[in-house]
Amino acid sequence: MLKKEISDVLKQTAIFIVFLFALPAFLVFTNIIVPEPQPYFSVFFPIFQFSLLFWAFFMGASLFSVEQGQRGMEYLLSLPYSRYQIVGIKILPRFISVLLFYVVFLILYTTGGEDLVALSFFSFTFIYFSLYLISLALSASSENFLVLFVSSLFSLFIYLNLLSLVFWLAVWAKGAPFYLIDIRLFFTAGWDPEITVLAFLSALVLLLPLIISFGLSVKKLDIRPAKVYNKRFFKLFAPIYLGGFILSFLFANWSIITGYSYSYYLTEDHKLIEAIPYSGIKIYDGSHVHKVKGEFDIWWPFIEENEYVYDRTSNKIIRMNMSDYTLEVLYEAPPNRYIRGPTWKFEQTFAFQENIYDRKARHLERKLVLLDEASRKVTKIPLDVEPFSNYYIHNIFGADRIDGERFWLLMTWRSKKERHIFRLWEDGKIDHVGISVRWPFYINGMLLTYSENEVIINQEKEGKYVPVQKIPNPEGFRFGLGYYYRAKLDEMPVKTIYGSKRASPEDPGKGPSYARLDLENFKIEGIGKTKGRMDYHGPDDLFFIESAPLEAEVRIYKYTDGQVNLFKTFKDFDARESKNRYYTFKSGIVLRRGKKVKVYAYPDLREIKFKKL
Repeated sequence: MLKKEISDVLKQTAIFIVFLFALPAFLVFTNIIVPEPQPYFSVFFPIFQFSLLFWAFFMGASLFSVEQGQRGMEYLLSLPYSRYQIVGIKILPRFISVLLFYVVFLILYTTGGEDLVALSFFSFTFIYFSLYLISLALSASSENFLVLFVSSLFSLFIYLNLLSLVFWLAVWAKGAPFYLIDIRLFFTAGWDPEITVLAFLSALVLLLPLIISFGLSVKKLDIRPAKVYNKRFFKLFAPIYLGGFILSFLFANWSIITGYSYSYYLTEDHKLIEAIPYSGIKIYDGSHVHKVKGEFDIWWPFIEENEYVYDRTSNKIIRMNMSDYTLEVLYEAPPNRYIRGPTWKFEQTFAFQENIYDRKARHLERKLVLLDEASRKVTKIPLDVEPFSNYYIHNIFGADRIDGERFWLLMTWRSKKERHIFRLWEDGKIDHVGISVRWPFYINGMLLTYSENEVIINQEKEGKYVPVQKIPNPEGFRFGLGYYYRAKLDEMPVKTIYGSKRASPEDPGKGPSYARLDLENFKIEGIGKTKGRMDYHGPDDLFFIESAPLEAEVRIYKYTDGQVNLFKTFKDFDARESKNRYYTFKSGIVLRRGKKVKVYAYPDLREIKFKKL
């Protein structure tokens, strides 16, 4: 019997291979679909990929097709084998064929097919094996091959939508805001292996009820009409499916929990905040652990001021009191809206951009929200009006007052070569201030813009910003106050700001170059090159942090007396591992190696011990 099954599969495979090579050759030769001459492989590979999906269906659905077509089911069931032995013998060569064709696909994909795929690698793999298992499970449900084809495709469609529903419910059960429930299944590039495994387990257990029901139903397979078999099949399928759906939901839920990364914030008095989205916050003060309940999807502290730490989630501005460990929501976005990008504060007013979420809308409504902390007064200024509607990005980078009236400086751009600068008054009036080829900066009442080879210092005179100093900048440095954006816009005066420029493509082994700009004599002084990024918390502490994955180290350099010197090395830390991360703050550094967390305090980077961390 096994020889016969192998012979049948080999004949079917031969016909399929002839078709695979003949159809692309015909299309290339006749130019029917492709008007321009194309290499054979560029036509062959997309056809090959789609044909494999049909092959997966055929190998599953054709399990009993020969016997049913030749009225041979009675003979098949009379053979001296159990029902499971018969099904196993018939499945084995077909499954090997499905597997071998997938191996051929892998070889072709890695040797030139990657740029020619009609479906992404992940999507194709998932659909290929799912369609095979679904068509296999339904192979005994009808004698009509067309009915099997339609029912298999329909079942695949239902399965994919149910799987999407499972992940949708898992995200929704975590209290995620509405706009995060736009799920793209199995595009998991960058996921941890643990998350990928859980996601596949969720998909598999949702498919298992079909396979289990098929396995239990064929135990009593006979020559009676298919409707008798189907009645038995669906009687088994209904309760098994309920259990599979629940188990699938649990795996999806665990994959979401695993996918959330820990977030940390080290306060200036060395209290460590550890946050996991939808799971609350823990605060370590050295001797105790304080648990704070709160529903948030992201943890993004942007300011620490007095006894408060301020955080932005996707739809809320939150204030945490570090003396009694309470959370207070200062602002919550209306339904169908979310907070985009950073949050700034000038005096007692927060400023942030709020967008409306509508995937189908061609027009995205954007507003600048001004929130007064003391009174909770909210002012919303439209950003989708002229002249802002002509630009892609809107970023606040400064704020000030003139004659008692407050304004906000926004940078926008249409292309990477020009940044347009606007001054937005709180009464809605808009002034076009100027253009900069690099990111502008506002400090000490001065607006810094750039030409290709100069830093231009502008000051306000009679309602306009006019150049008062032009500093040669042939190296193309961009100046500011460090790696992170500056949330407090009224931190003035400042004597020195620091700048960087990326390494040139001709010198990829080197890191960026750094310089300092003296705001008193307006001179640029080079600091040197380092592979690390700048970690400036001013006014006197300037560090550089370099990740060296090949040596599994993180190195800290300190800038002192005009020199950059190695200050501390953390060994056995491979930053390429997704569970290894480091976080830098004004008060110190947090290193997470897997599940182990260590904290080091500036300026001497001494280790701080926390109980139960």
